[in-house]
Amino acid sequence: MSLSNDDIEKNKYSIEELEKNISPLSMTMLVNYQILTADFCAKYILDEDNMDCYEERDRLDYWYVLRKQPHITRQELLESMKKYNR
Repeated sequence: MSLSNDDIEKNKYSIEELEKNISPLSMTMLVNYQILTADFCAKYILDEDNMDCYEERDRLDYWYVLRKQPHITRQELLESMKKYNR
């Protein structure tokens, strides 16, 4: 199954499903509409190579992720960022 940005706006998916379909997806859409883990955010959301455009590079940062994913603590995200060298 291949996911689109429309899919992730309308439905919730597991981390495994999102990882399998990461390439065509907008990182902004993911962080805004899905429930993500700290590791997923550090590995994909905060990786500039996955960002669609300069606008995403300006918007998607540590604080944005914490605002949009309130279940992730600052400590969890920092530890994951260290693990993935972000």
